[in-house]
Formats: sequence, structure tokens, C-alpha cells
Amino acid sequence: MSRSEKLIYQPSDTPVPILLDTDIGPDCDDAGAVAVLHALEKSGRARIVGMTHCTASRWGAGCLDALNVYYGRGDIPVGTLRRLPGFLDDDDVFGKYNKLVAQQYPNRYEHGEMAPDATELTRELLAAAEDGSIVFVAIGPLVNFMHLLQSEPDRHSDLNGRELVARKAKHLVIMGGLFPEGKEWNFEMHPQAAAYVTKHWPTDITFTGYEIGAEIRTGRRLHIDAPADHPVRRSYNAWYGGEGGIRESWDLTAVLYAAEGAADYWDIVRGTIEVDTESGANRWLPDTDGRHAYLSRKMDPEKLTELLDELLVRY
Repeated sequence: MSRSEKLIYQPSDTPVPILLDTDIGPDCDDAGAVAVLHALEKSGRARIVGMTHCTASRWGAGCLDALNVYYGRGDIPVGTLRRLPGFLDDDDVFGKYNKLVAQQYPNRYEHGEMAPDATELTRELLAAAEDGSIVFVAIGPLVNFMHLLQSEPDRHSDLNGRELVARKAKHLVIMGGLFPEGKEWNFEMHPQAAAYVTKHWPTDITFTGYEIGAEIRTGRRLHIDAPADHPVRRSYNAWYGGEGGIRESWDLTAVLYAAEGAADYWDIVRGTIEVDTESGANRWLPDTDGRHAYLSRKMDPEKLTELLDELLVRY
């Protein structure tokens, strides 16, 4: 086996332990990704270790917790960004549905109480995890992961953040970037974090770029097969402004890849990413032995749409 083959991410035969970081609120595909992740867990392909929210919106943690309760996993630890007050906290833009879900479905943070600090919670979860086991999935700006890498030893571990990640993580999946080069929203929202994490993260990274999710539009079956009070169906409706909305599947593809790898879905392009610290624009340096990779189309997008739509309505 060549070095490049060894670098390709392969999920284990047992459920993949996943820690999800999301900006849930401004776009409904985050809610869709949570639904898909729970479906993958129920089918034995994933195990949800924890979830963190990466904006300062007071409703993100409650929304995540409410979705977890709905899927029978109200025990999942949930954290939120507390180290960057005011970051993307405008309810009109970043609370299109997370406030609704947080306030209308049972959860621990329904009135906007602050959940645990995302960095401290992640350090606690990593300290308790097996070495080399955790697959991180980032479907929002990378501020929480930047803070994690920069964190100091604490009561959970005497390792600093980069050392702790190097010991406990297996892989990082990032929904971010436009490939082979361009600009994408998650990186644009905090270019410094995107540049820092992609440069300093100690494991291999796979990117599911804008172009991957843009051609896979899901959510149709939510409005046919899910009950009217389903919180993910209501999230899509609130984002869309009415019944029947569908959406591009950027974040859904990231959690599917984390649980199942490229499989028959995608091809892998290896190399190294560079992210501009001012604009968030990215460019790609091809390298068959590079520690980064991005997904490229393999399966017909319509078939992936059918697969993800089916996962969206499992509950």
C-alpha cells in the first residue's frame, strides 16, 4: 500500500465516534445534517459523542439539544461558543429557525441559557475518548476548533489543545471551501480561524466543498413523509418561508462522508489547502501525498439526493 493510499480516510467497521460542530441557525441544512447523523447512528454506522455550536447565537445549543431529544438522545453533551461574544448572533440572520426549535421543543436550554463552553466540553470529551478514535465534523465557521487547538492544559487533561487532538482524533471532515479554488461562506465568516485550523490541525483533513453539496437538493420527502410537527421539517419551512422548501446539501454530505467514507459516492483528490487570512478564499496545491483531500463527484447527484432524503426521514 502506497503512502497516498494509507492517507485516505477509512471508517472503521464499528460505529464511527463523531463530534459535530455546527452553526445551526442561519441555514436549514445544519438541521438536516443532524437528522442524517442520527439516522446513521440508528443504523449502526455512527456514534454521536457530542455536539458544539460555533456562533454566539443564544439559541443554537437549545436547538441542537431539542433535536437530540426528539431523536431519543437527550443525553448527548452539547456545548456552545462562549469565547467570542457577539459573533454571528443576529437573530434575523443567524436565528431563522434555531429560536423556534429551542423554544417550542423540550431541551435543556429553551430560554437561551448558556450551554457549557464548547472548548472546555470538547477537551473533556477528548480526554475520555480512546486514542486515535474521534472523527470531527465541522459544518460552520472554524472558531471552536481554532480555540481548541490554542487551548492550554486544564482539569481534564495536562495536554495542550494541539497535543490532545493529535492523541485522540482520527480525522477531521470540514464542510468548507470551494475547489480547486474560490470563496465559500463558512471560511468567509472567520478567515483567520479557517486558515489557522487548516494549517495547524494535526490529523489529515477531508473537505466537502461548496460544489459537492450545491448539486444535491434534499428535503422533499420531509414534506411528504415526516409529520407536520417534525422539528427538522419545521426548520426547513422556517428557513424557506413556507411549506415545501428544499435545500442544497452541503452539511449532509459531510456527516455522510464521516460515517461511510468516500465509498461509491465520491472520488478523492489529495493535496494541500491554503486559506487567505483576510478573505477566506482558498486555493489548492495538488500533491498525491498531501495530508488534505477534497471530494469530487463520482455518483450521480440524483442518486445521492435519494439516499440523503431517505436518511432525512428516518426517526
